[in-house]
Amino acid sequence: MKDWRRVFAVLIAALAYAAPPAGAADSAPALGDGDRQCLTCHGQRGLEKEFAKGDSVSLHVDPAAFSRSVHAALGCAACHGDVNPKQHPGSAPKAASSRAFAVAMSESCRGCHESSVAAHARSVHGRDLSANAGAPLCVTCHTSHEIARASAALRDNCFACHGDVEAQHAKWLPNTRTHFNVVSCAACHAPSAGKRVELRFYDAKTKAEVATDDRPARPANGEDKPVDAQALRALVHAVEEDGRGGNVLLVGRVEPLKEGEGHLIVAKSHAVKDCSTCHRKGADPFQNVSLSLVGPDGSRTRYDAQKDVLHSPTSVDSVRGFYAMGGTRIQILDIVLALALAGGICAPLGHLIVRRLMRPKDQRHE
Repeated sequence: MKDWRRVFAVLIAALAYAAPPAGAADSAPALGDGDRQCLTCHGQRGLEKEFAKGDSVSLHVDPAAFSRSVHAALGCAACHGDVNPKQHPGSAPKAASSRAFAVAMSESCRGCHESSVAAHARSVHGRDLSANAGAPLCVTCHTSHEIARASAALRDNCFACHGDVEAQHAKWLPNTRTHFNVVSCAACHAPSAGKRVELRFYDAKTKAEVATDDRPARPANGEDKPVDAQALRALVHAVEEDGRGGNVLLVGRVEPLKEGEGHLIVAKSHAVKDCSTCHRKGADPFQNVSLSLVGPDGSRTRYDAQKDVLHSPTSVDSVRGFYAMGGTRIQILDIVLALALAGGICAPLGHLIVRRLMRPKDQRHE
């Protein structure tokens, strides 16, 4: 860091302890006083850290973006506990390069996400992080300060490094675009991970996830019961009636079953390519179903759901935005289809037999 910039930062930080500026408070209303003091300097654009090898890393943190982060409630000190505010910036961790600094900072994730960090270390992405400058770190997919929960958006992070992924999949995978929309990358590229179907509300027109206050009530005794088909149908109707004009779809996504398992990415030669993994009756992903609802404040709540919500006749209208041939078969519809086919064949055949029997005897032997 330049000398003048270091002096400037120290002076501003000292003033921040006395009176944090109104702008920082307004842009990050959810943050505590200590975090606002940090953002007095780190909210300034252009602030950066230089390393011995000549490269640098931006130290700018967007206060508004951080306040929306899932880490906002934890605060700056949760990840930067080794920084002494009284000696900062002189107490900042030393590193030879921006890559070494990023690798070191990734270790701070381990304190809360041990299973994810351990899984990443065993994956094709986590091998030899220090030597391989291209190996993705936690911040590669989750960013540094705008941390968001794992979602369909992470697919875009995969595409950023694997630019030809759609063309490569299209060579063998039918309906490639549909698969990308409803199957997470980790569902196939982390074959050792368990799988589940997570149902989410989306706007049929904008394709954006719908925020809703219509959430199943948590029981007072803490004994959650899985959402059944009847409750799911009632919830769908409540969300649709909430001024959305029937444009809501409950879409399912195949996701890793447990936190951390999605990081067990293997080499592409070992990824799942067997269609029967999902497209067969009783396939594993459809044995575990969850309902994921996001509130107006961005908070997400997950509920276990009965696996029958994907197969029940009463769910046909509720889960019309998600269908997996062979995996979400509804048995009664199979019976109706079989009867319809049988009727279509038997009706004309019976008609011909009756006509032949009704002919006069002398015409039957012509």
